Amino acid sequence: MTAPHILTNDQIVNLAPAAGALEPIDGVSSRYSFVPTLTAVELLRDVGWLPVHAEQSQVRDLTRDGFQKHLIRFAKKGLDTRDERVDLLLYNSHDRGTAFRLIASIWRKVCGNGLMISSEFANFTHKHVGFSPDAFMASAIEIANSAGIIADQVEELKLIDLRPEERGSFAEAAHIIRYGKEPENEPPINALQLLEERRYDDQGKDLWTTYNVVQENIMHGGLKGSTMASNGRRRGMTTRPVKAIDKNVQLNQALWHLTERMAELKLKAA
Repeated sequence: MTAPHILTNDQIVNLAPAAGALEPIDGVSSRYSFVPTLTAVELLRDVGWLPVHAEQSQVRDLTRDGFQKHLIRFAKKGLDTRDERVDLLLYNSHDRGTAFRLIASIWRKVCGNGLMISSEFANFTHKHVGFSPDAFMASAIEIANSAGIIADQVEELKLIDLRPEERGSFAEAAHIIRYGKEPENEPPINALQLLEERRYDDQGKDLWTTYNVVQENIMHGGLKGSTMASNGRRRGMTTRPVKAIDKNVQLNQALWHLTERMAELKLKAA
């Protein structure tokens, strides 16, 4: 596995122009302390986190264009295992939409899939008002120091085997997380479709593999389904990937929480 390509600041701004904003959106409070995202990037570089990916959300309100939410993924030397890599995600906006957030992530090498951790020890929020560079860097260091804990969690999940009915229950819960359970919002696919493997390496029935298969199917889309057309007939369709950054973070962290809860239940029953 080759090392990830490290982005320059110019490349970050090319991928996510809002990360290069030099001032906040009009109308912010006088108490708002504008901290450019690229300043945060440099702080993270100083403690060994190097940017490897950047993206930003789409906006309908053009007054927010250039200030909207954006997400930058960072990798750090020495946080690799054979199959995974512990990363850090920086989530921010300059439109009053969010504070700086630092989120631990697991990059799965076999599929290039990024998973987000919802555990408190792996998530930090830093408000623009009263922003402290020292506290910000301390949070980044703490995520790096937690890499061993995260790697151990992953190995524990790989050792938890699920019975067919437990995998079905996991998929049903994930299906509700993605589509809700209101009858008027008929989902295009059924829960068990979320268990469809995309590659040979995903044929395992352990909790880690089940979680990865379900997460990838939800986030990347591509599953064949159908919806009810206005004429009352069913129309074939393919599920779409989740592109909205807010939804990406929300779903990813909810799925991680679901996986942790399933692990707790299995360990208690053992």
